[in-house]
Amino acid sequence: MGAFVFVLFFVFGTIVGSFLNVLIDRIDTKESPFRGRSFCPYCQKTLSWWEMVPIVNFFYLKGKCFTCHHKLPLQYPLVEFLTGLSFALISWRFFHFPLINFYVMFSLNLESVLLWINFIFWLYWVFVLLAISIYDLKKYLILNEVLFPAIIISFIWRIVLGIFLQFKDFAFLAQTTNFLGPQTYIFGHYSYFVSLFLGGVVGGGLIAAFAYLTKERAMGWGDAILAFFIGLILGWPDILIALILSFLSGGLISLILVIFKRKTFKSYIPFAPFLTLGALLVMLFGDIIIKGYLSIPLIS
Repeated sequence: MGAFVFVLFFVFGTIVGSFLNVLIDRIDTKESPFRGRSFCPYCQKTLSWWEMVPIVNFFYLKGKCFTCHHKLPLQYPLVEFLTGLSFALISWRFFHFPLINFYVMFSLNLESVLLWINFIFWLYWVFVLLAISIYDLKKYLILNEVLFPAIIISFIWRIVLGIFLQFKDFAFLAQTTNFLGPQTYIFGHYSYFVSLFLGGVVGGGLIAAFAYLTKERAMGWGDAILAFFIGLILGWPDILIALILSFLSGGLISLILVIFKRKTFKSYIPFAPFLTLGALLVMLFGDIIIKGYLSIPLIS
């Protein structure tokens, strides 16, 4: 059953990734990604259904448009695969919380409904983070048209979720709001709403401070808003681990690019993908990361 769910959400994710490509291509032209069939960006020919099969069709057509034979960007299959893999891993993680299984999810009670809604939000957050990261890689800009609605919608859901947890003992649901697992005791104990508040303040505030102190040479205000969003969905102290992972991965990749002379120390490198990577690593492996850290012997 686990393998079936993984494959199911991978396929679903590739379809979402195909839509994500359409969104990124059309956002600057003000075209709605929800209206009109997909078309070749070069010859404008409307694509047939079989030309829109994610990933497989790109390689079947050898990376070219079937009509005009123009070479298509590798972005299309990469985004589809990345979205599919992310959705599959997110489903794997969600159903690996202790005692959360299909029996619990399909029980006819309020908690199962809230679990499904929260799971849908997990997928939505992954979609938003990937959309913003890919757009930042292409345009060096934060996709505010996606980010701002996501902040509002997610904030409302997090408040509603907190209210339910405040007045009802939903043991299964509570697990899905703590990505670091029981090991969070090393940071102290925080209530749901304090964690939510600190997550947004620390996430957005820390990156905003970097943007201000470096005069946006290293990071911009858009990155600060994205970090606020990540803090909103992760809470405290999870956002702290996500930021540490973001800085470590960003520094490592930047150094590699400089060594291979793809960038210089003065080059601007989009930071949104690293913020996304840090957030996804915490969502997927936060408890494993903390367990690994705690298992490292101290040198006296």
